[in-house]
Amino acid sequence: MVCAITLMTGVGTVDADMVILKSGEMFQTQRAWKENGTVNYINNGQVVRVNEADVERLIHAPGPVEAPPAPEHRTPADTHPPAEGLPLSAPSPDGDETGYLDLKWGQPPSLIKDLTQVGTDAAYGGVQQYTRKHKKKRFARALVDDIVFGFWENGLYTILVEVSNFSDFMNLKAEAFRLFDVGTRNDEDVEKYYWLDKGTDRMLAYDFDSDTGFLWMRSRALHERVRARYPD
Repeated sequence: MVCAITLMTGVGTVDADMVILKSGEMFQTQRAWKENGTVNYINNGQVVRVNEADVERLIHAPGPVEAPPAPEHRTPADTHPPAEGLPLSAPSPDGDETGYLDLKWGQPPSLIKDLTQVGTDAAYGGVQQYTRKHKKKRFARALVDDIVFGFWENGLYTILVEVSNFSDFMNLKAEAFRLFDVGTRNDEDVEKYYWLDKGTDRMLAYDFDSDTGFLWMRSRALHERVRARYPD
């Protein structure tokens, strides 16, 4: 349950802390903390409260930084052949492609192979959470702990890729750079990167305190529909 929640319209504004819900939604804030079974954060001078059970991860960043500039288009060298049986893709000009396994934003779960439902987040009228049945999960060629697909109104809305050690994060980072080009980085001492593609918001980050990392992606078109249905 989310009280007085404010939707994040994109990843261009960068604050100190991040709250990631199990639905795949992410919120950035000047300050976030846990108290009496809730995760609280500051938004526009108000305290927003989220049930701790609905929170996937709370990440504290080392202080606020300024919004990133527009990313420079650079294609990193690819010295490894693609893994067999793992189809890859890149974002398409129309913005429908996720850039991962030829999946498209808005696809229903029935059109994606090997998905199994693992829960439903109550945010925005219900965001259904699915993962893949494979014991070993991969994002392209990188082994990861889990990949959670969030569906809003039966359409693919978010993708959250999780790792639990720095070695796996570096492999995930290499694959993200290979697929989406090098992300924008605000601080050379912080492992946090942003992409502002036409149809997709993306963030890649690693938290050394908890030794966990993630790649988060969200459909801009579906998020606009969410904002229209659940305005600030």
